[in-house]
Amino acid sequence: MQQEPYISDEKLVSALKNEDHYAFDELFQKYGPALFKFIVSVVKETYLAEEAVQEVFLKIWEKRKDLNPALPFKSYLFTIALNIVKKFYRKKLQEEKYLQDISLEIHSDHTSDFEFVEYKNLLEYVDQMINKLPTSRREIFILSKKNGLKNQEIAKLLNISEQTVKNQLVTAMKFLREEMAKSNNEIGFLFFLLFYRL
Repeated sequence: MQQEPYISDEKLVSALKNEDHYAFDELFQKYGPALFKFIVSVVKETYLAEEAVQEVFLKIWEKRKDLNPALPFKSYLFTIALNIVKKFYRKKLQEEKYLQDISLEIHSDHTSDFEFVEYKNLLEYVDQMINKLPTSRREIFILSKKNGLKNQEIAKLLNISEQTVKNQLVTAMKFLREEMAKSNNEIGFLFFLLFYRL
């Protein structure tokens, strides 16, 4: 029997709900390095980034029974990471007595369903920005960043060159970064970077 080359997040989350340590390890291997790379680029401290990644996955394990395999696991994972980064900035700004300038507020630290609610709101906000892209560019962006297709696969699917795919993705990312920056929604912008850089 041929070994399955790819296991979807939905299958891994379903297994995780049933105490499957292999599924947990697979999710950690899949997302841990990219989360660390992003977080360390923000907090600038390796040990803090390592602790943050451990905290993210500890929370995933603690809430494994509450996970819904039908919902996008990556979004939920990144929202937890987003909250940890916000906490870091809040603490840093408090220590430096710049609290009046804070733009990343922690709305709740105690509501168990907070992350599930917030990441849906963030996804809706990011989707609004994506919908501003021209039709063909939006289609390429979604196929790449949301559906996980490689440039070569997109080119074959749409009957265009791989270079065209690359150019459209670069242009789309540039436009979305500029739109996010103009919107003054720092939380949405940070979520966008966290979600779509991986």
